[in-house]
Amino acid sequence: MEWPQLRREIVTATARVCELLCLVPAGDLPLARVSWSAAETGAHLVSLPRRYRPMVSGPRPLPESLARDNEQALAAVPERDPRVLADLLATEVAELLDVLGTDGQRPAWYFTVPHTTAGLGAVLLTELLVHGLDLARATRRPWPITRPQATACIGGVLPAVAAVADPVAVGTYHLHVRGGEDWTIDIRDGAVTVAPGRPPRADLHFSVDPVAFLLNAYGHLGRTRALLTGRLVAWGRKPWLAGRFAAAFRET
Repeated sequence: MEWPQLRREIVTATARVCELLCLVPAGDLPLARVSWSAAETGAHLVSLPRRYRPMVSGPRPLPESLARDNEQALAAVPERDPRVLADLLATEVAELLDVLGTDGQRPAWYFTVPHTTAGLGAVLLTELLVHGLDLARATRRPWPITRPQATACIGGVLPAVAAVADPVAVGTYHLHVRGGEDWTIDIRDGAVTVAPGRPPRADLHFSVDPVAFLLNAYGHLGRTRALLTGRLVAWGRKPWLAGRFAAAFRET
């Protein structure tokens, strides 16, 4: 997805999330997938553009725990009125888009991983869509995610997760996103590297529907269901690595 279209997707997703936040009652709502409430999830989303803006200028220290860093960033947004959070989110996203600018290939960072402004925007879109689904299910509203959206999200998130993945599943992996790109994920020597393209040799291959892959990665779709319906397919000379591969990215 080209950067101008991706920017429009971010603006639209932000507006949709804001609409859902305005439906949250004054007493708040619990969410099924995460420990945060609806209002806390809104505050988390407000914190993300603030986290990403400095990454346009250069690398940022990698937190020891992304989960702990999320909680600290959440505490730094004390507001819990969903309607106020909706206004804050719209403002923060607009400011981040201004900082990202019109050149999607301008260098940026995700913590210590080199990225692009479009890639950083895709990471934000991922957060909006995934947490938007949390809010939509709590408020009983539809929340479609399209293949082009999911493909764009995967293209932003995959390079970024190299910063926070646990290098436990040593091997070379080939990920084919149906209707999208091929990716090589190499885990060895205590490091994770992600690059577009198909590796000359892989220990394990994945062919994935982009929406199913995104929902499975963030706990909205069980791996067994995705496998049984053919939306995630894995094969290769080391099939036992599939479980270890999933564990390597659990925190992300």
